Amino acid sequence: MQLDPNVTARGLVKLWNYFSHHIIASPGAAHPMQACFEESYVVIGAARAMDLMSDARMTAICRRFNLRQMDYQGVHYPDMLDMGYGYRRDAKDMVACSCVADNSSTANGMLEGIARFPHLPENPKVLACLKRFIDHCLTHYLTNKGVMGVGVLNHQVNPPGMEEYWCANALFATTLIRYATVTGETKYFDAAVPLVEYISTYDYKHTLWEEWSKSAPQQILIYTSEGLIAALASPEMEKRLRTPLRHVIQHTPKADPEAIVPAQAPNLMKVELAGASQTLGNTIWDRLVARFAEFTDWFHQNQMADGCFEHPANDHFRCYEPLVAGLLLEAAVHTPGRAWLEPIAAKQLRFMATNPGKLYYGLYANDFASGMAFYSFATAGEILKKRDPQAWDAALRGVFDRGEDLW
Repeated sequence: MQLDPNVTARGLVKLWNYFSHHIIASPGAAHPMQACFEESYVVIGAARAMDLMSDARMTAICRRFNLRQMDYQGVHYPDMLDMGYGYRRDAKDMVACSCVADNSSTANGMLEGIARFPHLPENPKVLACLKRFIDHCLTHYLTNKGVMGVGVLNHQVNPPGMEEYWCANALFATTLIRYATVTGETKYFDAAVPLVEYISTYDYKHTLWEEWSKSAPQQILIYTSEGLIAALASPEMEKRLRTPLRHVIQHTPKADPEAIVPAQAPNLMKVELAGASQTLGNTIWDRLVARFAEFTDWFHQNQMADGCFEHPANDHFRCYEPLVAGLLLEAAVHTPGRAWLEPIAAKQLRFMATNPGKLYYGLYANDFASGMAFYSFATAGEILKKRDPQAWDAALRGVFDRGEDLW
């Protein structure tokens, strides 16, 4: 199943219409969402949708997001970006949390606007803001092997057990790679190398918080895949990663063995993450390729007939899943030999464009899920427009002509 222009246009227009009327499109000073990292996925979707929809308001969403992050940098915690939550302070006046992972999602949204709209006059100031954030993290949260910790959590910097954190490494690696690509500052490619090795060799089945079995593999898979795909798609990173493993993992507190496979998700445990137990090559690049192959195998094996994936152990975590299609499409287009991922993404997009998909993911109600879906449909739209501009234009006009598909 290839991407369908009519399905993609229908889903994109609905989400574009929702977010163009959402408070995120307002020029007001209020924070549109509680968590800025959630908003960042809307921002990326808007940046990609601007040209597809010929709607300059999408540029305005990106600009206001970037300007607000500059205004609030350091207010939450020195040099860090605002998270939109975690403000509570303890008796020592230490903020509750200022996490590297969530800040990195925000930074990646900011970088998308810079990459898509390089002509904007404020871009140098935005890049300076991001450099300040990046340098702060590299100075204060790394282990002695160059691996990223969680940041500030529970009023502590890198508390015990969180000296290394898989999500922080994945998302901050993405930030480093994108920032280096935009600015040409190659030292940030170098800084990303140990982080990429970490996410390519970590044991995701046995983590401190047991996300794989207690929440959803989807949570681990999407966030880690952001870092894996950014590295796989970068020629500069490939040059640096074709080197022997550095064995960077130091702190890997093991959770208890998995005891129960959730009845509603019988396949969740069946895909082995072989990188933890088999020899898959001695270079970081080899392990990176092998790890992403394991992740894509999970998506292939666990996609259901309607296009969604095996239900997570806690259905609250289904809100992460709408990002899957967008990430798989990025991998299909930007990394060699992975065009076979397009049918998986196409099948999920078809589901998300229907009423059952809307209800399952909470689209147009849950802003996090909706923002991730916006990202995925916009990514698909860009591929289709490049592939056949006339077919894309016809599909888009068809949605507007019907009218009822606008919501």
